[in-house]
Amino acid sequence: MKAKNDEIRKVAAVDLMTSLPIGIDVSSDELMHNLKVDKLYYVSLKVYTAQDITGVAPEFVEFFTVLDVDQSIEDFIKTYWLYPKLIKFELSEVELA
Repeated sequence: MKAKNDEIRKVAAVDLMTSLPIGIDVSSDELMHNLKVDKLYYVSLKVYTAQDITGVAPEFVEFFTVLDVDQSIEDFIKTYWLYPKLIKFELSEVELA
């Protein structure tokens, strides 16, 4: 984890698989309180995608229309960088690495 904002319950993290930074919403005050900057964590994320995909390039439409279980987290993170307003990550569980 690189940074956190307690007021809006959001953290900035870098995914080790893709080396890409992502913003993650934190589902509870308790989880938020326990997170420390510059620590490595194993996390479980809930991933939300927008239903309205107007403006999405044709080659990515299939990504948003197939079942979410068919996508890897790496695919979601990479697509987040193309369409950050259409994907939301929420922290549900955390364990210190």
